[in-house]
Amino acid sequence: MTQHTAAESHLDRRMFLGQSAAGLAVLGSTSAAEAAPRRPMLRFGLNADPHLQGARQSGRARKFLRFVSQMKKFQPELAVDLGDFGIQVSEGQTTRATHDGQLEGLKHHLGVFAQLKCPRFNVMGNHDVGWLKGGDEKISPEDLFGRSHPGEDITKEEFLKTTGMPGRFFSADINGFHLIILDGNNAKDESSPQPGHDGLVGGYWIDAAQKKWLAADLKKHRKMPKLVFCHEELHHTPEKGSGHGGDTPFPPVGKQHSYVDNGWEIRRMFAEDGHVLACFHGHKHRSRWTVYDDTNYITMAATHYEASFAAITIDDAFVIQGFGKQRTYRLPLPKWLKTTG
Repeated sequence: MTQHTAAESHLDRRMFLGQSAAGLAVLGSTSAAEAAPRRPMLRFGLNADPHLQGARQSGRARKFLRFVSQMKKFQPELAVDLGDFGIQVSEGQTTRATHDGQLEGLKHHLGVFAQLKCPRFNVMGNHDVGWLKGGDEKISPEDLFGRSHPGEDITKEEFLKTTGMPGRFFSADINGFHLIILDGNNAKDESSPQPGHDGLVGGYWIDAAQKKWLAADLKKHRKMPKLVFCHEELHHTPEKGSGHGGDTPFPPVGKQHSYVDNGWEIRRMFAEDGHVLACFHGHKHRSRWTVYDDTNYITMAATHYEASFAAITIDDAFVIQGFGKQRTYRLPLPKWLKTTG
């Protein structure tokens, strides 16, 4: 898909410009590099579901600012918002006023996020955009007007243009890691298998075009360690726990159908790849962790929930330092990462 090839080129240029000064400094003095403490393999900041607009947003902007302030101290190589970022102005039917308000609010909060000078990524959440069927369908704001839903008042295209993200799904390379951003905000299409594979019928799907792109992207970057980001969970895990390890039991969060129904297809692709360290999710608002086929699936506590977020370090271990209600984990690195890292 040409749009994603162009997107990767755009990101590569941005990453190069953002990191070239540091790279030149290291090359300029061998003795200085030897004297400096060794940097971790990768450090990044992660937040989810800040829900920065709406009638109940009181104090949420301050909680997101705590994430930004902490990341300034942490100085990560990148920062990721896992979706439901600015979201809607009010619930109910979309109008011109709610559309314009969501768009302006999104721009404002992106300005706060931009205080971090590292590369920043915004994953698309279900409350970030309005959609009819999802995927690559072309719709205008007028197509959303008058529709009753929880208040997703702008289109995917507007979200991407405003955030500067190169596509609703894309990949990028930083510090030897391959980052994959997915869009789970889609309806079932002709490529989808019988629903309910994980025990319930999920409300979200990874569409055919995205699956085709992902298969090619994984093949192209087979030997690279990978991190995946998707707003909705790629699995249904009941409170008693599931998978091959992780937290048991899970904290009850409700909305059991609110996950990517065909996520098992994506998990199988990750298992076959064998180099996916972790997949991060938001959406459920509570911190939890499970494992499928040696890949960690980590759901983040919502940032609007007592200023929850994480500072993540991958070095001699995989460390997720939690803040607020986000749990802290120190997980061992897989053998393949120890040898390739």
